[in-house]
Amino acid sequence: MEARNSHVSEQGHQSIELGNLRKKEEEEEEREEEKEAVSTLTEPLNPEAQEKKTDVWRSCFKTVFWKCKLWMIISFIFLFLIFVIILSLILYSGRYIDEDEYWDSESIASGIRCNFSGILKIHCTKPDPLLPNLTYNLLSENLNKRLTDVYIFSPALGRYFLSAEVISFSAENSTASYHLWFSVPPETEEFMKFRMSKTFVMNVLRQSIYDQNEMDIPGCTNATMDPTSVSLSEMEDTEG
Repeated sequence: MEARNSHVSEQGHQSIELGNLRKKEEEEEEREEEKEAVSTLTEPLNPEAQEKKTDVWRSCFKTVFWKCKLWMIISFIFLFLIFVIILSLILYSGRYIDEDEYWDSESIASGIRCNFSGILKIHCTKPDPLLPNLTYNLLSENLNKRLTDVYIFSPALGRYFLSAEVISFSAENSTASYHLWFSVPPETEEFMKFRMSKTFVMNVLRQSIYDQNEMDIPGCTNATMDPTSVSLSEMEDTEG
């Protein structure tokens, strides 16, 4: 009886030891799996790309000549380009003068005169055969105001415009003659050589008439200006 009990106790003791060994093995396996998972996360996804990136950084610290490293040369070139751009902007802003912004009343008054003489036809749908002199005066005043407004409010010519004057009006062919006076500062003589050409000045008036050609003249129904009849010629300066 005692031998049987001792045999049973030995079997129970062995089963406990086997259970403990299995637990230890399972714990060791779990630890190994955890180590593998951690090592997998810490390893780069693309070892080749990582190596190339490392090689690039290393190459920047290589000495090219004397004590100059590659990163120093790249930085110097970058800073030099910035310096050249800034210097160019400073020099350009210092030398460039906007001729449209460079003017004052004194330079206009003592500038170079550009005078023009022109003609313009005015049509009436139902003209009065015996228009009174007052009507002709009103027509001249109306046209004179229109010429003045066209050029004084012109972005291109307004600052150089002096005055406009209707010289005469022919009732036979309904043609008005007018004069235009401009003054250009001496500093802008070369620049204004093209802008103050008769073609440019004429087209400014012609475009204005195309935009609005009606005139309010008593005794002349539906008075309109003919843009195709606008002509202009240069006139010598008779002053001084």
